[in-house]
Amino acid sequence: MKIKTFGLQFRQGISGLWRNRIMSLVAIGSVTAVLLVLGLSLLTIMNINSLADYIESSVEIKAFLEEEVDSSQVTLIESRIRQIYGVKDIAFETKEQALEKYKEQLGNNHSLLEGLEGENNPFPSSYIVKVHDPNTIGSIADEIAAFEGVEEVQYGKDVVDRLLKSTDLVRVVGTVLICILALISVFIISNTIKLTVVARRKEISIMKYIGATDSFIRFPFIIEGLMLGIIGAVIASGMVAGIYNYFYISMHRDFGGIFVLISGSLAPFAQTLYNTSLILLAVGVVIGTLGSSVSLRRFLNV
Repeated sequence: MKIKTFGLQFRQGISGLWRNRIMSLVAIGSVTAVLLVLGLSLLTIMNINSLADYIESSVEIKAFLEEEVDSSQVTLIESRIRQIYGVKDIAFETKEQALEKYKEQLGNNHSLLEGLEGENNPFPSSYIVKVHDPNTIGSIADEIAAFEGVEEVQYGKDVVDRLLKSTDLVRVVGTVLICILALISVFIISNTIKLTVVARRKEISIMKYIGATDSFIRFPFIIEGLMLGIIGAVIASGMVAGIYNYFYISMHRDFGGIFVLISGSLAPFAQTLYNTSLILLAVGVVIGTLGSSVSLRRFLNV
């Protein structure tokens, strides 16, 4: 296609939006509404997945050491734990640190632990172990429990098992929901664009009868579909950003420090909005272009 012809057809596509502005506005409104729902659903699922990842990453094993172990045994146990496949990080907690931590947990009642310092300290030293994959925490805990010098291993087996099942279910449901919404979006947007083409079937027939080629007829309509998709996606992205920003501000105002704590486990604000906008733009462009192209086929066979 020559550059001059391309420019002419591009201008025809743009002017077609204005000439048929009522149908164009209806199509843009439909595209925006569908992509808005899809965008908000994507943001919700992204944050739920991020929260699930954060919860899983906080799962840890606590290996309590026997009272009699000496420093060389402590070092040996640490070395053996680090050699276990799947161990992400390991930290040693002394008896004194364990006592101080428990005092902090008791808050104003920390005086209940007075007199337990030094030799009276009942807390054992321990290793706190984090793993790469939470699903392997049981087998890693069993392996550590068999080490000489390890008195007991705790990781909340029942709680962890329920947690992993819940997060897996959330991910599956979220993925299925997004796929369903994506299919619904494709159906609604493509049919909306099809209506704009149907409304101009006489114009297409006349162009065909006077000798216009299929590509000459098709290209302006593809440009129209492309622009409808882009405009709808841009508006939807702007609305999603506004709603998401309002949510963040409202939650921070109403819940303060609690939300600040939770927000650290949510998907990164700017990056999440950026990714969502790209997805909506891609959906709008692809569906807008394909919707126009497919809808034109029946009217070009005259």
